[in-house]
Amino acid sequence: MAKKWKIKGLDEKTPLLGASKLILRKRLNNVNVTIKKYFADDSAENLHQVRIALRRFRYNLEVFFSCYEKKKILPFYIVVEHLQDITGGLRDLDVLLININEYIKPEGVNKYNELKEKIELRRTELYDNLKLSLMEFLHSKSLKEFKKLIYD
Repeated sequence: MAKKWKIKGLDEKTPLLGASKLILRKRLNNVNVTIKKYFADDSAENLHQVRIALRRFRYNLEVFFSCYEKKKILPFYIVVEHLQDITGGLRDLDVLLININEYIKPEGVNKYNELKEKIELRRTELYDNLKLSLMEFLHSKSLKEFKKLIYD
């Protein structure tokens, strides 16, 4: 079951725009925290946590999309969507490797090593792309502009 979370200042009387800003700030902060953890330790579990944080943030952006001007929020949304796609692809490869390791038969060792090498190469490419994309995200103009929308 998902961990429940409360947001200080949010109740049933909070106007929609105000609620969106409180929730999006909380979700964005969680994204930033998980990215920092990932940079400190790029384990499969920390990657998974970045993916979850991005997914939750993205879906909250979708819920509150109508609260903001489309031309201001859409470019930022596209960046978040891209990051979620990259982390999803990496997670798929991590799970694939886990499953291959679990189910490989001894007579398939040579094919397994060849397949594993190809997967590891692709995984390395994606990890490098993710790290660059996350760094660009943290320092992007679109993030700064988005923060203006939710922190005014």
